[in-house]
Amino acid sequence: ETIRLDMNRIYDGVDLTVKFAGEIASFSDPWAWIKNRITNNNFKGLRIGDYIPAKMNAGTVAGYSIAAQTFRCQIAGINTYKNCGDTEIGNHIDFIAKEVISTPIKWNPTDNNNGTSAQNHPWLASALYAILNGVNNYSTAAYGSQAHGANANGAGIFQLLPQALRNQIIEKRDLIDSRYSASAYLTYSTGWSWQNVGKLWAPKELEVYGAQVRSNLGYAQGYWNPENGLSAAYPLFANQARNRVLRNSSGARCHWWLSSPAAYNSAHVCYVSANGYAYNHAATNSTICAPLCFRIG
Repeated sequence: ETIRLDMNRIYDGVDLTVKFAGEIASFSDPWAWIKNRITNNNFKGLRIGDYIPAKMNAGTVAGYSIAAQTFRCQIAGINTYKNCGDTEIGNHIDFIAKEVISTPIKWNPTDNNNGTSAQNHPWLASALYAILNGVNNYSTAAYGSQAHGANANGAGIFQLLPQALRNQIIEKRDLIDSRYSASAYLTYSTGWSWQNVGKLWAPKELEVYGAQVRSNLGYAQGYWNPENGLSAAYPLFANQARNRVLRNSSGARCHWWLSSPAAYNSAHVCYVSANGYAYNHAATNSTICAPLCFRIG
């Protein structure tokens, strides 16, 4: 029955704090328990889609009023990137909540998907990265002096999460593209490198769809192409589409951002539509929400 459910992708996941209540009772909290499981390479009884609830506090983040919200943080992948990396990645679980952060957040303050002279990686130069992680990366050191990033120093979404969860989250190490020129807006990447992409992050397009649909196809049609060069589709999304649809706290289906700049233009970023299909829109779109994604390892 377990194999049948997995193969048919009809398993909805269970609350691990209920399933393993007896085991968790020996730990200070469920996050310390799952960290111990990961450290000891013990994934027995854990399945893709199983989740641990977490409640985010209300607060103000870079001018956004964020309401308190409960998330079901589901297992998106187990050891998906183990053994990879410039520094070898060890045991880990990547979590992606069933719910988006209900307040829509702009990917950038201007319609620009490039990096800056201070930070040439578009994701790390974005406002969404700063708002999720509580950092200040605001800059106008870009072509055309366009604004990038946001000032969320010490007061981001990460800081609104419970301390027990924050204690266990680690940076996601990833191979990401760079896209910056002092003389023009770029529509493709011009390089790549290994970077820490945040304790909170958005998936790349390939991680959700298993292919690049609207994202950066790479310089020289694929030479600088970190998504195809490294990324794997998370099992949560592989061979089915329904788990791509995330909802807000009211249960409504929502558009949600990815970290991938769109190809063929300098203004758009990829996102998952409320209908589930791959799309892209201007970085200042104010109707798209952010996912809650993190790694414990």
